[in-house]
Amino acid sequence: MLLRKQVKQLRIAMFIGGILMMIIVVSSFTRVPEKNDIIRARGIVIEDSAGRDRILIGAPIPSSTHRVRTDTNLVRKYWGRKYKNADQFMKWYKNYYHGGIGMVVMNENGFDRVAIGDRLADPNSGKRMFEAAGVMWNDKEGWEMGGAGVNTTKDGEARSVIGVDDKDGEAVHLVALEDGTKGLMIGSSNGQLLIGVSKKDGAIFRNKEAFIGVKFFNEKGELKWEQKMNE
Repeated sequence: MLLRKQVKQLRIAMFIGGILMMIIVVSSFTRVPEKNDIIRARGIVIEDSAGRDRILIGAPIPSSTHRVRTDTNLVRKYWGRKYKNADQFMKWYKNYYHGGIGMVVMNENGFDRVAIGDRLADPNSGKRMFEAAGVMWNDKEGWEMGGAGVNTTKDGEARSVIGVDDKDGEAVHLVALEDGTKGLMIGSSNGQLLIGVSKKDGAIFRNKEAFIGVKFFNEKGELKWEQKMNE
């Protein structure tokens, strides 16, 4: 029920976000376009009443001096301190991808809150394993808390994913993978519960034969319980 409610809320948020983007693009130009006119722009930056950049729109999104994730001093200050070795984190961070084709909404402190579009930026916790297109959302300090869309592998395969995270990391994910796996993945510090369907040699369910059912792996990745429904 919780996942169903979150998916419904996500659909509403994406619909509202799309409408807002269209309104912002149109209202940012003072000239009223004539019939059949096409508005073209490389990028748009929307400021709040205090003059702070709050919405970045473009292909790619434009740079902003108010954006925390592109200011290495602020990155070290806010995110580096959460790691035992801030210097090592900063070495990893310099290879992160911060761009995107679409829209990024920031809060008043310059942290990314919502990103919508194609080739979305890496989370501040590490590089993405896949190229992401869709919508991602973060907490008020820029830590990724979930997303929905399609991920593209290095081989060009597509997988659909809806995921929500918590303070411990990946919490609940609904996936339809390129190898035919369809399932619900629920993670915790004690292990991972998997519910779904997989063809033989599935990477997620780690099954040698076709599988329909439930599996539980402990925090060490060891299979502790399973219930097959296709036998």
